[in-house]
Amino acid sequence: MTGLNHAVTGALVAAAINKPAIALPAALLSHFVTDVIPHWNYELKPHIARRQVVMFADLVLSLALLLILGLTVDASPYLVIVGGLIAILPDTMWLRFFITGRPSIHGSPKRLINRLRRFHHWIQWNETSWGFFVELAWFPLMLWLIYQIHH
Repeated sequence: MTGLNHAVTGALVAAAINKPAIALPAALLSHFVTDVIPHWNYELKPHIARRQVVMFADLVLSLALLLILGLTVDASPYLVIVGGLIAILPDTMWLRFFITGRPSIHGSPKRLINRLRRFHHWIQWNETSWGFFVELAWFPLMLWLIYQIHH
């Protein structure tokens, strides 16, 4: 999923649970749950510069969305914003690949970070071009739900 969809989902989860000790780990877990759903990714081969622009735009839109949600959702702004940020967090493990186009996994496959990367890659079993349409439908659904829960 794109960062924007991870952010809105994490914000929704955090706002719906509304107890930081449960909401923030659940927002983190939402990242992995949504990555199981068929979705689009930033694969714009071999155009690394184009991928970087898309990734940067996704990050800026995600941060703007979280700020707007924090100000407009009838829930703790802290919880909404941090829940969204935590939901994006696991994708930072791919940052080197997105920036340089080189693999992110180095060193022993037994290292915890490399195990997590393999798991994260494995659950994303269906990253396709038509997954873009799944993401287009996901975003307004999550927005609608967060405002239905906290109106």
